[in-house]
Amino acid sequence: MNDTKALGAGPYDVCVGLGYHCESTYQLRRITGNESAHFFDWLDLDAEAVMECVADDFAEVLRPGRVEPFSDGLCALDRGTDIRYFHDFRPSDGHRLTQGDIDAQLDGVRAKFTALAARWRALAASPARVLYVHHDAFDECVARDLGRLRQVLATAHPRQRFSLLWLRRTPPPDASALAPGIAWGTVAEAPGRWEGDDARWDEVFRAVPLSPDPLRPAPHPRRHPV
Repeated sequence: MNDTKALGAGPYDVCVGLGYHCESTYQLRRITGNESAHFFDWLDLDAEAVMECVADDFAEVLRPGRVEPFSDGLCALDRGTDIRYFHDFRPSDGHRLTQGDIDAQLDGVRAKFTALAARWRALAASPARVLYVHHDAFDECVARDLGRLRQVLATAHPRQRFSLLWLRRTPPPDASALAPGIAWGTVAEAPGRWEGDDARWDEVFRAVPLSPDPLRPAPHPRRHPV
């Protein structure tokens, strides 16, 4: 079930994922064929973390002394932003991250995300029409939260042309309370498949007007980062 009328006639030049985790990154790249990296790609974070990062212009991301092993060393947690990094820090023993691993690699990872923040700002300042997609993978948000997210984006980049697509597992009970410029859709979980259900994602995006320009080359699959 979807309600994408709020997206208007389009078309959108680029889709930018706003979490929650790897499923949305994989699907947006598969559907659009555009593998250009965006700041929140392959990260694990909720809508609150996205809002804080954008509102602070990414100033609190990966600050020294705030990043530590999490989930038994399966990822690194940035305590300053509550973002979990499953793919950017490499365990020296091949299994579990240590604090030493994180400290040794932090400068390089910070440089990557500093560059991605600059790319975010450049896109926001460009004439491109952007569709931001928040995959609410655990149905945690309500319409008010998406209104706040849209307001944060609009405040940070007042001249940007954008809309917001809210994807959940089930229809939002308060969809009628959504602010203008916010559409919603559902993408059911695919048990045992981190990539999600291709057919459900395709169903949503059939109603999304995407530009056929070079920002959207021919689709092809994208592998999970190793």
